[in-house]
Amino acid sequence: MSRTDEETDRAPGLDLGFTVGLGMAFDEAVPWAAGEGFDFVEVLLDGPYARERIADRVDEMRATLAEAGLGVVVHLPFTVDPGSPFAPAREGAVAELTAGMDLAADLGADTVVFHPSSNAWDLGWTEAERRGFVHAGLDELVPAARDRGLEPCVENVVSSYYDATTFDELLERYPDASMTFDTSHALLAGMDEAGMAAFCREHADRIGHLHLVDTRGGDDEHLPVGMGRIDFATVLAALADEGWSGTATLEIGTEDYDTIALGRRHVEELLASA
Repeated sequence: MSRTDEETDRAPGLDLGFTVGLGMAFDEAVPWAAGEGFDFVEVLLDGPYARERIADRVDEMRATLAEAGLGVVVHLPFTVDPGSPFAPAREGAVAELTAGMDLAADLGADTVVFHPSSNAWDLGWTEAERRGFVHAGLDELVPAARDRGLEPCVENVVSSYYDATTFDELLERYPDASMTFDTSHALLAGMDEAGMAAFCREHADRIGHLHLVDTRGGDDEHLPVGMGRIDFATVLAALADEGWSGTATLEIGTEDYDTIALGRRHVEELLASA
């Protein structure tokens, strides 16, 4: 599928990618992404792409990216709990996420995404304690990323303390951290599009990465842009007003290439009018 000159006109500074589905073959997805006009792919280090499973493929994967002229963003596994209330478990989680950062650097990534979350039981631990467990993990993970030449783009979540409505506190506490702003997570945390736009205007200098995810509401459906209820034009216009630049991933819960391409076209149309 080829792209017209009009389709390639994109708001300056926004590089667009998509998440490689766990059932997608890397050596097929990357050439397709390049042909479709994407700038990078995002790889989640879980399932078939778990760190230990691809450790011996890093050189091959990096060569595939180089041949296609694509970049890569690495998402660390979100099932690993950096905010565990149990110190040995938390230390193990931090060790695994740090090892994932090493792989990300070897793969050629500039950006690494991870969740500032804790699975501590809310009946057994206070909110302040659960927040402290998150801090204990991030106190190590944020500098670990910087030490490896990676931008730590910590993501607003839904089911833990640092959702979009409280993320200001995290940004203030960690001046060396950047942010992954996830649109679906923000909506599900109670932030409407006007609130998202205001947040993006205020924190444009701290947002390094976007997850452009649509939903019909009620659940994190990982729909392509334009297939849910989110008014992306309002959010993207706010970023454009601030001269924002960075990477944006279509974090879509599908392995269907045509659906991914449709999501890209919707984003291109929005950016053309932003």
